[in-house]
Amino acid sequence: MAINHILFWLGRTLLLCTILFGITAVVALLNRDISGALSLFAFGVSVGVFGLLLVMLSAGLDTRESKSEALLFLILFWLIMPAVLCLPFRYIGPSSTMLAAYFESVSAFTTTGASRLNPDELSPVLLFWRSLVQWIGGVSVATFAVVILAAINQTGTGVHKSLLYTLKGGKLFSRLSAIGGLVAAIYFFLALVGFILMTLGGAPAFDALCLSLSGVSTGGLTPRAGPLQLYIPPFAATMLAILCILGAMNIAVIWDYLRLRKVVHGLRIIFNVEHRALFVILGILILVGIWFSGLGSFGDLILDSAFFMSSAGFQYQVISLDMIPPVILITFALTGGSALSTAGGVKLIRILLLFSHLGTELSRLSHPSRVIPVTFRTRIIPDAAFLSIWMYFFAYTLAFGVGIAAFGIVGLSLDDAIASAAASLSNVGPLLALTLPESGLTYAQFTNGQMGVAILLMLLGRIEVLAALALILPNFWKQ
Repeated sequence: MAINHILFWLGRTLLLCTILFGITAVVALLNRDISGALSLFAFGVSVGVFGLLLVMLSAGLDTRESKSEALLFLILFWLIMPAVLCLPFRYIGPSSTMLAAYFESVSAFTTTGASRLNPDELSPVLLFWRSLVQWIGGVSVATFAVVILAAINQTGTGVHKSLLYTLKGGKLFSRLSAIGGLVAAIYFFLALVGFILMTLGGAPAFDALCLSLSGVSTGGLTPRAGPLQLYIPPFAATMLAILCILGAMNIAVIWDYLRLRKVVHGLRIIFNVEHRALFVILGILILVGIWFSGLGSFGDLILDSAFFMSSAGFQYQVISLDMIPPVILITFALTGGSALSTAGGVKLIRILLLFSHLGTELSRLSHPSRVIPVTFRTRIIPDAAFLSIWMYFFAYTLAFGVGIAAFGIVGLSLDDAIASAAASLSNVGPLLALTLPESGLTYAQFTNGQMGVAILLMLLGRIEVLAALALILPNFWKQ
């Protein structure tokens, strides 16, 4: 295993952190927060110098790499980036320990939206910082899905494949910058349009800025405490809901439309199989919400359902989805969104493939002598290709069960442990408040042990469970 490739791209990662520190330092200067700007500038310089040294020491070496090296870099990236990005939470924000700051950073970077902090007590600079961290986290999720996870799944069912995946073997790292820049441009454009429309719709400019960055990344962290209804007009909230839905959609389909701007590609955004499943889930949530809470808050229920379906988890109104039984909300949260999106969960494409496989198996039972292939999206998929999906589903279920047990060991009751594990692993932090309105448990009450378990589950949800489990296999380190 050539460690120099990994060190080189870790150096590039630190340089990316420097850019983020620089952007926020400019925002601090515009806000006349001189001490915050100086702190961010110091963070950026320190991290940038170290990153530049790693790049210089590893530059000029062979650029070909194996999938094992790419996978190891993926895991190190998700561990190291939050460790660097947590510095403002620790030294500018109110986080009293590095663990608490790391928890905030992991929550924002994995777009989970689980916070121990009261946004009303945070400075505008720190509010912008965690919104920016959510946005770059969403970009990272989609980029790695397109590049590294697509390469790992090259011989499987194509869960992560797209038209953006055009790289050849040994050129994974060289495409990270290009694909990452494209993904960042798409999400920046969507966030910009969302910001403009929300501002025109009556939302305060700073709130619209933070929410647009958080919305397109399906992050869930808000610039103010309480439901959005208190400070966001209905039209602005509707624009935010659309932005969240776009964040949960397949970015390759969105890119096709932005690139070609043809009606047929616009229709694909609506009729894509994963997107149709998203709208089905939205409809089910609305119907279930009406059943349990009535028609009195129908409009608010639509918004809250859209926020939850996208895995952002914003709440426009206090009483809406809270009335739905927790088991339903947990099930939809674990299901997730599109594979090439910022949403968390198992991913809809895997669920759809498993149902297709199940239907074929039932047909084979009734006609044992017939040869019935599994077809999906007009493609015939061999039975062997489903092994990776069943393995992933088993590993995800195992991680969920272990997470529940781990939360129980560190002091949570069974109900609290189930909700906390589901919220962390599915990267839907607001799920905890939605499913436990009577227990009163909040992230601010988490002990160090409970924060540690939540951090591991949030990272597992983004790394993808099988990728993390590969590290414990001896063959992985022999490659």
